[in-house]
Amino acid sequence: MLEHTPDTLPSRGGLRSSLRSRRWSLSLLTSLALVASTGCDDDETVTPEPTPPAKYTAKIRRTAYGIPHITADNYASLGFGQGYAFAQDHVCTLADQIIKVRSERAQYLGQGPGNTYVGSDLAYLSLGVIERAKAAFPQLSEEVQQMLTGYVAGYNKYVAETPPAERPADCANADWVKPITAEDLLAYDIDLTLVGGINQLALTIAAATPPRTDFGSNGWALGAERTDNGKGMVMANPHFPWEGELRLWESQLTVPGQMNVYGVGLMGVPAVLIGFNEDVAWTHTFSSGQRMTMYQLNLVPGKPTTYKYGTEERAMTSKTFTILVKLPEGSVTNYTQTMYFSHYGPIIAIPDSAAPGFPPGTLGWNANTVLTIRDANIENIKFLDQFHGMNKAKNLTEFKAVYATQQGLPWVNTMYADKEGKAWYTDATPTPNLSKDAYTKWITAATTPAPTIAYGIYNALGLVFLDGSDPANEWQVEPGSRSPGLVPFAKVPQLDRNDFVFNANDSYWLSNPAAPLTGFSPLHGIENTPQTPRTRMNLITLTEQSATGASGADGKFSLEELKAAVFSNRSSMAELTREGLVARCAGRTTVVFQGKDVDISQACALLAGWNGRFDTSSKGAFVFREFLGAVPTASLVTKGLLFDVPFNPADPINTPNTLTPAPATGEDPLLLRLAQGVASINASGIALDKTLGEVQYTARSGARVPIQGGLSREGITNVVSYGVTRTTLFEYSAPRGQLISGNTGLSSAGYPVNNGSSFVMAMQFTDAGPAANAVLTYSESGDPKSPHYVDQTQLFSQKQWRPILFTDAQIAGDSALVETTVSGG
Repeated sequence: MLEHTPDTLPSRGGLRSSLRSRRWSLSLLTSLALVASTGCDDDETVTPEPTPPAKYTAKIRRTAYGIPHITADNYASLGFGQGYAFAQDHVCTLADQIIKVRSERAQYLGQGPGNTYVGSDLAYLSLGVIERAKAAFPQLSEEVQQMLTGYVAGYNKYVAETPPAERPADCANADWVKPITAEDLLAYDIDLTLVGGINQLALTIAAATPPRTDFGSNGWALGAERTDNGKGMVMANPHFPWEGELRLWESQLTVPGQMNVYGVGLMGVPAVLIGFNEDVAWTHTFSSGQRMTMYQLNLVPGKPTTYKYGTEERAMTSKTFTILVKLPEGSVTNYTQTMYFSHYGPIIAIPDSAAPGFPPGTLGWNANTVLTIRDANIENIKFLDQFHGMNKAKNLTEFKAVYATQQGLPWVNTMYADKEGKAWYTDATPTPNLSKDAYTKWITAATTPAPTIAYGIYNALGLVFLDGSDPANEWQVEPGSRSPGLVPFAKVPQLDRNDFVFNANDSYWLSNPAAPLTGFSPLHGIENTPQTPRTRMNLITLTEQSATGASGADGKFSLEELKAAVFSNRSSMAELTREGLVARCAGRTTVVFQGKDVDISQACALLAGWNGRFDTSSKGAFVFREFLGAVPTASLVTKGLLFDVPFNPADPINTPNTLTPAPATGEDPLLLRLAQGVASINASGIALDKTLGEVQYTARSGARVPIQGGLSREGITNVVSYGVTRTTLFEYSAPRGQLISGNTGLSSAGYPVNNGSSFVMAMQFTDAGPAANAVLTYSESGDPKSPHYVDQTQLFSQKQWRPILFTDAQIAGDSALVETTVSGG
């Protein structure tokens, strides 16, 4: 172990001498100057002014792979240590996000491509996140206020003592890296609650193109009946971006006697969002429920800013905002724009380019109608207190009490297990409380194929679309909810079990297939509907019981069996179709596709020799992916091109199944899809017999790292893909190349990866305490110069895990340990 005192801090991460030594030097110099100016005799003694005690002091112990274990005597100092350690790893990302919520991007960076920085600045001004943060801060618990204030002080200490040229390349010498305030950080944390909601449509407030989110995850919580020691287990596998502000950062946070929690959090959040303490563990998956409603308002003829509401007319409100915009030659000018609001929320305009199939101007602001939105998280100031309470909970009763009292979870399902062997699931995300009549009319219109806006918006953007001029479509106020108009916690989907609960981004319906959850509003999610291939693979893994099954003949998972299941890279689609497809290859060498003979013989041979796993060493996975990519997504979940037996709600794990029979005459449609897949591979210029690791990779410091795993549509739990939702300024380092297949992401560069499995954890409670392993797929640091920029990515590539060090003895015994004490304030 290497130990450093504040006066001899290591050079790693830009650490410098402590404020304490600086203050002492300044005090001493001041005293000496005073002696000289007053002409004191040599024998007179002047005592230097004692250094006041530091306001914040925290111990940061970095173990292997750069994981910080932060300990402090109080929550303010704990936040200080966390903010400082985080800045060492990701200062550029948070600095960038702060100027975003401050609406200062255009001031520092100019208009941006397509005026995006101007649009972003105006949108965030209209959302009022800074003002909301200022109003919210006094309403936070005292402990969370201390964590926030300390975090900011720690971050600012790092910024102050790190020379601008020594920051990571993304923000070296950038003038927008500067000290932040607690309100700045809280504004950013409020913005995080809007992920998948209004912030994904933020640019439409300024009439720009709305991005579409694509989040996923798997989460399992195993109870006493399904574990080898009768204690709880948790498998965490959130599928999140490998770049941008939605990366996860790992740490342990300890105030002795009060809180000791380990896990990951989103960047800039002073809490653990997925993890465990000595007693309870939990993970999250992105909820399929709705947290936002889009309304179309009927305008009063001749009054473009007045809309009909029932039998009355309502005038829109407006606010005029001014931002600073940096011009190309370097000067700064003012730009002013007026933004409009209905009583629901901001007025938006979706460009025609983002709404194919609709008549021009339908989703813009035209003479007859306009769009507006309402988000359930815009008033969510309980986010931080929610996670702080979860971090401290000692049992299921306390854990549930946090949900009931705070109701601050923004957009995720929860899977929980504890040392007593209890398991619990809930989708407690804030959900609009529409009347049964209103949501029935919506879901009928949204799921009935027809040229209606409700159907188009739901299928193109996944959003609820309602008539905002009809008061019957208002959110209904009910006692017990966090904010008026939300479903109260007592009425959200939840399930207690002693065997298991899980989620893989389908709805709450099959959290445990032995006890389906039914009878909830479709805004929580859809029941009795086909499940994705990935959900089916999760359920197969959890419910199969055989000597070769994931949990063995006894059906009780050990920690090693749990780890093996996570990285098995099994594909439900391959298990259902590969053998039958190979059989239909018999006697065929070519198939005519688009008027040309395509040789499928090598593809058939590769599929025959493939074991159905998406490992880096697999040959044949490449071919199967492109075959399946030629099959429409709808045919993966019910009867159609691929399957003959349709989906059956009474047997949701095993249906659909059975390949459609080959036709008696004419070309076999499945072999035609195989030929199409081969043609796609040929178009990429890549050989069919490449291993998956040769075509699927991520780039780190200019080098390719082979990546295991596959796509959700292939029915793989360990998902990796390309394309993320991010608002950071920094570009991904591996260009995708010319796109060849939209369903698979195949490009002339193969399958570069920048999204998917992120913090993968397998943990189990034991008599000796929590035992856990993990890997953070994109590694702990965002700085390419750091040794912890690629080290865990290499582990993930090789299906390797690292032990989570949780106890003081485990941490002290780590040969890579570097300990520092930071203080300031």
